[in-house]
Amino acid sequence: MTSPGSTRPPAPCSSSPTRPVGRPSVPTPTTRPAPTPPPRRDAARAARSRPRSRRCGPDHSSAKEGRCTVLELPDDIAGLQRLYRAGEARVGEVVAACLERIRVLDPHLNAMVTLNPTTLHDAARLDASTTEPGPLFGVPIVLKDNIDTARIATASGSAALADRVPAADAHLAARLRQAGAVILGKTAMPDFAMSWHGHSTRSGVTRNPHDLSRDPGGSSSGTAAAVAAGLAMAGVGTDTGGSIRIPASFCGLVGIRPTVGLVSRHGVTALVDEQDTPGPLARSVADAAAVLDAMTGWDPDDPFTALPALQPHPGLPQGRLVPGALRGARIGVLRQLCTTGPGDDPEVARVVDDNLAAMREAGATLLDVELPRLADLLRDTFAYLHQSRRDVNRSLARAGVGVTDLADIVAATPPRAIDALLRAVAASPEDPYHNVAYGRCLERRAQLQRVIAQLFVQHRLSALCYPSARIPAPVRADIDNGAFDTHTPGSRPFPTNTLLAAQAAFPAVTTPVGTTADGLPVGLELLGLPHRDGDLIALAFDLERIAADHATPTLTTHLRGLT
Repeated sequence: MTSPGSTRPPAPCSSSPTRPVGRPSVPTPTTRPAPTPPPRRDAARAARSRPRSRRCGPDHSSAKEGRCTVLELPDDIAGLQRLYRAGEARVGEVVAACLERIRVLDPHLNAMVTLNPTTLHDAARLDASTTEPGPLFGVPIVLKDNIDTARIATASGSAALADRVPAADAHLAARLRQAGAVILGKTAMPDFAMSWHGHSTRSGVTRNPHDLSRDPGGSSSGTAAAVAAGLAMAGVGTDTGGSIRIPASFCGLVGIRPTVGLVSRHGVTALVDEQDTPGPLARSVADAAAVLDAMTGWDPDDPFTALPALQPHPGLPQGRLVPGALRGARIGVLRQLCTTGPGDDPEVARVVDDNLAAMREAGATLLDVELPRLADLLRDTFAYLHQSRRDVNRSLARAGVGVTDLADIVAATPPRAIDALLRAVAASPEDPYHNVAYGRCLERRAQLQRVIAQLFVQHRLSALCYPSARIPAPVRADIDNGAFDTHTPGSRPFPTNTLLAAQAAFPAVTTPVGTTADGLPVGLELLGLPHRDGDLIALAFDLERIAADHATPTLTTHLRGLT
C-alpha cells in the first residue's frame, strides 16, 4: 500500500528499451562460506551453500523471442555487485524489478507506505556515473517511516503526520545514498514505534510473508516484511526495545541493534533517547554488516556518535567476517530467558537447543549463566512511561508539523486504533526530571549495565545467548483480541527477550537459526559489549553458517503463485 500521491512503479518492460526486466521469484537463502562441518550436518549445510539466484523476467523468456530478457539476481549484496562489475546488470534494471515486485506483492503484505518518486532517476544517475562505485552501489534499500528522507513523506506511522515531507535526509539516509544505495521508499510501522506489532493509523495492518495470517513483529514491521519478501535487498529499522530484532526473528532475517551512537539518530524520531538506535535488517549477516558499515560515523548533530568515533575500529570492516569466530568463544546461555512458561512455544526452545548443540560442535564453550533479579531490573528500567512523551515531543517540535505534544495526537485518535502503551505514554509526565521514578529508572539502568558487565568479566564471556522471542510470529487475530496488550489489565506480557540489550543500551544481533514444525522462523540473539560490535557480528556470522536449519524466507502459497 502506498500513500496518496506516491509514484507507482512503471511496468518493467517499458522501463528500459534495451534490457527491461520484471520481478524476481521467491527469495532463497544466501550463500555462506563454510569449512568442513561435522558429519551429521553435511547434507543440510551443503544444500544451503549452493549458489542460488532470483529470476527477474516476468515470464522467464528470452530476448531472442522478442520478450523481456532474463536477469539473474543473486541473493546477496556481494553477488549483485559482481553482476554490476561484469556488466551483466544495470541498476535501472534491478530497481525496476524491485518496483514491479512491490506492485505485485505489496498489496498482500502492506509493507510499503510511500515510494520514492525519483527511484528510477536515482538508478539512471548511478548507471551513468563514472566515479568509483560506493560500497552499496546499486543496492535497493527500504527505510522505516520514522527516518527522514528529503522529498519522501515521513510520518512515523501516524495518520496525523501523513503529509509531512522532510526538507533533508536523516544523517544515515544521506550516508546510504553516498555509499551508492538506492532508496526505494518508506516502510510501515506502528504509530511512533510504540507497539510490538505491525499496525498503524497511517497504513493499517502489515502481514508476515511467511504466513499472511501472522504478524511480522514491530515496530520495524514493514522493513522486515519487505526484505523477507524480496521487495528490497536490505532495509533499515530502529530499535528502542526490540523493534529491529523482533521483526527479524519473526520474518527469518538478521537484525542488528548496534551500540547506541554507532549510527547517528539525527533525523530519526526519538522514543527513548538513551536507547534509540537505527540498524539494518537483511537476509544475511554479511549484508546487514555492509549496510551498518555504510551508516556508521560521527555526526556533529548527534553527540552520542562521538564516543563510538573515538574507538580504534569505529566501522565494521568486511574482512572481519570470516568463518571460525565461534571456535574458542565463551557463550553465556541465559537460561532465565530460555525457559518455556505459560503461553511460550516449546518449538522455539527445541530450535534453540539444536543450535546450542551446533555451537558446541563448532568449538564454542557454552556456560549456563544467570543475571540476579533480572525481572526486577527489566521492570525498573522500562523508561517509556518516564521520558518517551518528552522525547517524542522534541521530535515533533523539530519536525515543524504544527503539533508539539503527543497527547494532542492521541486525544484525536480512536482508542482502539493504537496500542495501550502509546496511550499510557501520552498520559505520562511531560518533564521526567521532576519525577522521582525517572531518577530511580536511571539508577537501575546503570545497575543493569554493571550486572551484565560483571557477568562478562566473571565468566570471561564473548557474548550472552538466548532466543529473541519465546514464540514465533503470532496470529493477527490473537493480537486484535488483545492477547499481548501489556498495559491492559488481564493481558499477558509479550514474550520478548529483547528488552535486556535495549534497556542496558548494549549491542545485540538476531540471527535466524531454524523453523518451528509449522515452518515459522526462530531467531537466536547474541548480546555483546558496547563498542565491540565487530566481534559480536563475527560471532553471528559463524552462527549463521552452522545454524541447524536456517529459516529460508519463503512466501505463502498465495504469494508464490503471484511470483
